[in-house]
Amino acid sequence: MQYRDIYLWLMKRFLGSLRQKILLSYFAGAAIILGFAMLSWDNLNNQQKIIVSGDSVTSLFDTTLEIRRFEKNYFLYRTDADYKELSAYIDQAAGLLESPDLTHFTSSDVISGLNDDLHEYDTLLSQDAPTTGREGNPGLENSIREKGKEIVTTTGEVSDRRNAVNQESLQTAKRNLIFGIGALLAAVLAGGIVFSRKAIVPLSLLEKHMIRITSGEFSLIPVKSRDREFVSLKAAFNKMLLELRERQEYLVESEKYAALGTLVFGVAHELNNPLGNISTSCQILKEEIGDGDIDYKKELLDQIEAETNRARDVVSSLLNFSRSKEKNTFGLKSAVEETVRLIRAEVPANVALEIAIPADLTVYAGRQKIQQVIINLVKNAIDAMAAGGRIRVLASRLDESHAEIVVLDNGAGMDQEQLDKIFDPFYTSKAGGYGLGLFIVHSIVTDYGGTISVDSFPGKGTTFTIVLPTKEP
Repeated sequence: MQYRDIYLWLMKRFLGSLRQKILLSYFAGAAIILGFAMLSWDNLNNQQKIIVSGDSVTSLFDTTLEIRRFEKNYFLYRTDADYKELSAYIDQAAGLLESPDLTHFTSSDVISGLNDDLHEYDTLLSQDAPTTGREGNPGLENSIREKGKEIVTTTGEVSDRRNAVNQESLQTAKRNLIFGIGALLAAVLAGGIVFSRKAIVPLSLLEKHMIRITSGEFSLIPVKSRDREFVSLKAAFNKMLLELRERQEYLVESEKYAALGTLVFGVAHELNNPLGNISTSCQILKEEIGDGDIDYKKELLDQIEAETNRARDVVSSLLNFSRSKEKNTFGLKSAVEETVRLIRAEVPANVALEIAIPADLTVYAGRQKIQQVIINLVKNAIDAMAAGGRIRVLASRLDESHAEIVVLDNGAGMDQEQLDKIFDPFYTSKAGGYGLGLFIVHSIVTDYGGTISVDSFPGKGTTFTIVLPTKEP
C-alpha cells in the first residue's frame, strides 16, 4: 500500500465528513421542527379537550340556573306543569353530574357533594308536592330555596374554576409556543454558527488565498479543518501550489538566463573591439621591434594597456552582475551606466538610449537586482519601438530617504486592460514570452521596500516610475 493510499484511508477513517455533518444538521433541524409541530399539536389537543370538557360545566351551570328559575315559578303559581319542569331539570342536572369531564375542573368530593345536594333538593321538593290552590309550607319552602342557592353557588364555583383552567391552559400553550420558537431559533442560530465555522469560514479563507495566489504569492493554504472534503481540497491545492512554485522558480531562472544571455552577447561585442585593438597593436609592435622609435613603441604599449583595462572593465561588469550580493548602498549612475554598457549591443541603431542621473545619487538595495530591473525595463521599451524612438533613464532625489528612477519611452504604449495586468505573473503580450519579466521587476522593487508604478497611453509611450530607499532604514 502506497503512502497516498494510507493517507486517504486514515483520512476516511478518522476525519469527519462535511457532507455527513450537513446531513446530520438537516435531520436534526427536521427533528426539531417535527418536535415543535408535535408540541403545538399537543397544545391544541389539550385546549380542545378543555373546551369540550368545559361544555359540560356550562350545561350544568345553565341547568342549575333553570332549576332556580322554575323554582320561583313553582312557588309563585304552584302548578303541576312547573313542578314537572323543575323535576325534569333536576334529573338533567343529575345526569350531567355523571359526566367524567367534570373531573378536569373540580374534585370528585365536590361532584359527590353536588349529587347529595341535588338529591336532598329533590327530596325536599317532593315533600312540597303541588296542589292547586294549596298554600305551601313556608319553612319547607325556605329550605328548598336555600338548598337551590347552595347548588347554584357550587356550580358557579365549578364554572369559575373552568374559566381559570382555560386561562391556565392558554398560558401553558403560550409558554410552550414561546419555548418551541426559542428552541427553533436557537437551533437555527447554532446551526448557522456551526455551518459558518465549518464551511463558510474555510471557504472564505480559500477564496482570499486564491486571490493572493493570482498576484503571485504561492504560499501554502493554511486552512485548518478536520472535514475530509476540506482536507482533501487543501492537499490538492497545496500540491498544485508546490508544482506552480517549482515551475515559477524554473521560469524565473530561465528569465535570468535570458538576461544573462543578453549580457553575454553585449560582453562579446564589447570585448571584440579592445581585443582587436590589442591584437593590431601587438602585430605592429612585433614589426617595429627592431626600430629605434621608442616613443612610438611606448604609444603602442599604452594602447595595449588601455584596451586591456577596457576589456577588464567589461569583464568586471559582467562579474558584478552575475554575483549575487546583499543589500548595500551603491552609486546609481555607475550601476546604470555599467548595465547600459553591457546591453549596448542589444540596442538597435534607430533607438536612442539616454541616461541622466546625478553622480552623487545612491540607493540602498542589491546592485545586481537593480541592474536586472533596468535591463528588463529597457528591453521592454526596445520591444515596444519597432519603428525606432528614444529611451530615457532618469533619476533624482525624491526626499531625504528616497530616490526616484524613471524609465520612459515613446513607443507603442498600452491600454488600460494591459495596465491592469502588467505585473501579473505569466501575463504577456509578446509571442514566446514567459510573462515573468515585469512580475520579477515588481517583486525585486517591493522586496527592497520600494514602489513601482506605470503610466501609459496607446501610441504615446510608457513611463515606469520606481521609488527606492537611499539608505538603510
